[in-house]
Amino acid sequence: MDSGGWGYIFGYSSSILNFLPFSSFLGNPNGGLSKAPVRWCTVSPQEQEKCNALAEAIVTDYQDFIDTYTSLECIQRQNHDECMVLLDQSRGDVVSLDSNEIFIAGRYHSLVPIMKELYDKGRQFYYSVAVIKKGTLEHVHTLRDLKGTIACFPSVASMGGWVLPIAKLIKEKAMDIIDCNNHIQSASAFFKGGCAVNILTDKHNPLGDNSQVLCNACGSELPGIHCTSRDKYAGYEGSFNCLLDKGEIAFLKHNTVAYAVNSTSIKEKGYVAEDFELLCVDGSRASLSEYESCNWGEVPANAIATSTAKSHEQREILQEFLKKILELYGKKSSDPQKFYLFDTEKYSISYDLLLSDDTKVLIEIPSIQQNFLTYLKGGVMNAIETIRSCPVPKMIMCVNSPAEFSKCLMMRTAMQAQLLKPEMECINRGSNFACMASIAEGEADVAVFEAGDIYTAGLKYNLVPFMGERYNLETLDFYVVAVSKEDDPDTDVLYLKGRNTCHPGVMHGAGWVIPMAYLIHNNLIRAYGCNSLRAASEYFTKACVPGALSNFYRHGSGGTGMSNLNLCHLCYGSGPNYCARNHMEPFYGFSGAFRCLVEGGGDVAFLKHTTVSENVDGRRKEWWARNQLTSDYQLLCRDGTRKPISQYKECNLGKVASNAIVTRGGRNYNDSEVEAYSNLFMYAQQYYGRDSDDDWNFRMFHSDEPYADLIFQDMTQQLVNLPFEKQHYHPYLGQEFLNARYLVDCEASATTVHLSFLAAFLVVIVRALS
Repeated sequence: MDSGGWGYIFGYSSSILNFLPFSSFLGNPNGGLSKAPVRWCTVSPQEQEKCNALAEAIVTDYQDFIDTYTSLECIQRQNHDECMVLLDQSRGDVVSLDSNEIFIAGRYHSLVPIMKELYDKGRQFYYSVAVIKKGTLEHVHTLRDLKGTIACFPSVASMGGWVLPIAKLIKEKAMDIIDCNNHIQSASAFFKGGCAVNILTDKHNPLGDNSQVLCNACGSELPGIHCTSRDKYAGYEGSFNCLLDKGEIAFLKHNTVAYAVNSTSIKEKGYVAEDFELLCVDGSRASLSEYESCNWGEVPANAIATSTAKSHEQREILQEFLKKILELYGKKSSDPQKFYLFDTEKYSISYDLLLSDDTKVLIEIPSIQQNFLTYLKGGVMNAIETIRSCPVPKMIMCVNSPAEFSKCLMMRTAMQAQLLKPEMECINRGSNFACMASIAEGEADVAVFEAGDIYTAGLKYNLVPFMGERYNLETLDFYVVAVSKEDDPDTDVLYLKGRNTCHPGVMHGAGWVIPMAYLIHNNLIRAYGCNSLRAASEYFTKACVPGALSNFYRHGSGGTGMSNLNLCHLCYGSGPNYCARNHMEPFYGFSGAFRCLVEGGGDVAFLKHTTVSENVDGRRKEWWARNQLTSDYQLLCRDGTRKPISQYKECNLGKVASNAIVTRGGRNYNDSEVEAYSNLFMYAQQYYGRDSDDDWNFRMFHSDEPYADLIFQDMTQQLVNLPFEKQHYHPYLGQEFLNARYLVDCEASATTVHLSFLAAFLVVIVRALS
């Protein structure tokens, strides 16, 4: 038996009756289609107890199960989400799920429904209703009037008790959407309090920032029980008890009250059905019996699900096994010792253990309909989509090369797999400068730029950063280092005349602006005013400076750019990709500049402090990086000395702000859009921001060789929202960088160097108010 089958594992109970016939493990001489037990996943001690009682009954009636499975094993987990994972990993066989859970199970865990419940009058559905105590909530005449009330829900995964009500509130614009990817945030802001169990589980709280508002009326204070499936206010009857004790409104099945008031616990509280009424969607009231005209939607019947890993034949045997259970134990016997499938009070005050107590029969779902999309239709799917709706419909990311475009499409697919909003689209404009124009004109929405391009985007197109990359430092920046080979002791930054240099790109913040400003500021190179390209072309013998020949920078060479040709002599691209300022030039970017040093004839490369370690000691598998060791390279310090690669804090040319995601600023700045974009990236990195050896998993901060740093830097550990006062290129880049840019770029505004941080802050305020 697999690891999920025996004893107490992972802190959860798993029981199989010790007195199963020995033949069930060694082969069954009397028949029987399987010696392995059917593994049923439960979510509470009470449900586990009932499941064990069913397993014991099956042992007693062993001969009746000869033509199907002959034993049952019960495995307890904390909630149905964990059960879905169990089945997905083939460590469980069946679990009973609500119709919204059927969606989650099918969408994310490849589970399918095989049997569904049938209710009174042959119904294959039930109604979602809102129940209140008579004479209460007199101020509520519209759905928006429910804001500030205390609400009770069976579970955050319940279709009738959560999805339909929340979807209705959102659709009717009674509830504002606070978080496009977490409607729990919206509900928490709408209600004053309540109980919706499991809102704090990882599945429903991916960022870990859900409010406790919808747990403050739950029935237990014990850790591990409070606001979980084990809370006494979990489930439909639990939600009704929440209404009796603490709540003002409860979202239930249409027959919950009728069943509950007949229980001993409710009778002891003195309540009768006439004490309650329905709250209709239009704000009117109705009696409990008028649920067909006063409801919040129809809910498909609960179903029993299994894994798609099981063959059709295996599913059919499971169906026969479940039908046999209903046949033998679905009717109450005069013998009090005989197991009764719908006897719940024997095990707890809760209802609906294993199956809904109002189930009349289980009917098999034909194989052609064993799909969550087929099972869930119409209004239900609309509701599922509504709770995931976003006021910002889409976000268009602009990239600069086919390689980045390919990764962008993969990221889009990954986001769609998790149903993240807004919808992401991708466009390739061939250069960061074209992306700047596209964003400014509304053809695109976001792009990821390094410091030099953040400056250009802000100065020329009024774009602003709103999220920054964090690497291995506490702050959103990194060190700029000059790197040379250990066996080339003659190269140092105090005298680079006649040397061959490697740069990530022209006007690149770390690879050009800081190094050239250092050389010019210390009079180590003739400035030629602010024409750093001319200065470099006359000082260095050869270089690879991707973009040095582009039209965008020809202003410094009389409009021809021909005098800068030697700045591309070390570049490796071919045709139109030669010396291109994008990933189609192999020596573009930090890893490209390091490759230029390794094999392109460079004497010194200007890099990020992590670049060498990212590409040596076997970390990069490409042939050019093989046999390259950290000890083969050294840092060139400002005083002419050298240090090991690891001592970048003591030996560097300065710091530069990390890469950032930019969007429109000024009068075109939109708070709602920026919040939706940042929210999307926060959730995306939660799902895809971790390292993984699984090639099937998309990784945001990873680039497939031969490329590096596609869209995001590969060394990014997380994306961080920028505070409002940093959402402008002046304060984000800092005064030292602005001064450096002014030294090396003739088109940089002369006033930039004199702009204080206070003035920059005022610019942000004016932008916000405009």
